[in-house]
Amino acid sequence: MYTITRSTRIRGFSWTALVIVPFALAACGNDNAEARPVGSGKTDVARPTGSAVTGKVRPATNTTGGSVTSRTSEFVLPATYSNANDIFKAGHYDEAAAMFERYVASKPNDAFGFYMLGLSSWKAGDFTRAEKAFERSIDIDPTYAKGYFNSARVLLDLKRAPEALERVEKGLAIDSVSADGWRLKARAQAGSGDLDGARETYRQLLVRDGEDLWGLNNLGVLLLDSGDYKDALGPLARAVQLKPTAPLFQNNFGMALERSGYPVTAKHAYEAAVHDDSTFTKAVKNLERMQSTVTDSMAVDEVSIQDLAEQFRLKVKAWKDTPTAKPDSGIVKLDSTITIVRTVGDPIKIRPDSGR
Repeated sequence: MYTITRSTRIRGFSWTALVIVPFALAACGNDNAEARPVGSGKTDVARPTGSAVTGKVRPATNTTGGSVTSRTSEFVLPATYSNANDIFKAGHYDEAAAMFERYVASKPNDAFGFYMLGLSSWKAGDFTRAEKAFERSIDIDPTYAKGYFNSARVLLDLKRAPEALERVEKGLAIDSVSADGWRLKARAQAGSGDLDGARETYRQLLVRDGEDLWGLNNLGVLLLDSGDYKDALGPLARAVQLKPTAPLFQNNFGMALERSGYPVTAKHAYEAAVHDDSTFTKAVKNLERMQSTVTDSMAVDEVSIQDLAEQFRLKVKAWKDTPTAKPDSGIVKLDSTITIVRTVGDPIKIRPDSGR
């Protein structure tokens, strides 16, 4: 929230400027939606109070011994792109959407204004307004790929996967190398019931970038949802290896391990997730369930995370060498010759081979 305060004294005056404070945001989803950077950064101070779209002007008490008549009035911040974007970046999506709506009312041909209205509305959970805003943005400027991609995100949230797939294809026709586009295509294919197509799309994405974290995670989740638990181990192990401090990746890897029959290693993966984010409810519940039933003495045929990750890395390398591979060849199978490198009771050691 933002308040503009002007303090007036008998001798001289002081002005407290408009300040912006970032709001702590939880990571959401498996793709990134970007906003256009505008202007310079703002000064970081303590969070102001009041409304993000209104302010108050109120004189301060006279500190020189005299008396001052106080007067307070409210006003509405101008609906400029810069003001709306500042509110968006602070994480106040409802209020950002309200201001962007006012902004486009005066700029009805600003494609990016409608794009940001759509993005703000989507993040605020207003999918109906988001859908309409993205459609208007695309109508004005049909050459902006992100407009199609973010419109597809809204349609996926509305459970309209076939329509989302059409939007993604149009976006990829403009930007064929967008990782966001390829991930969205796979999600839309899976949502439309084309699981083999989704696997092949993830394979093509990972051929381009074998360290695409969300591509690795999403492929693992797709396989988990399909009941292919052991097949999910490879991509999820690789995601965890590359970014061991991501609670979501650790939790999903733990699920694949648990369902594949590796309870001790699964418990340690859940522990890692909770260690990095003690408020991650799903991981906390998974860990509590495992703690009540699993002990380290149960580790008999546990697997090595590093071996799983390395096998999948080599699998991706093989895809690059054989680009015409069939979709079902894109799934890493658990190697029966995997060696066990951890001893009972040791914490899982998950470190990336290289940073991103």
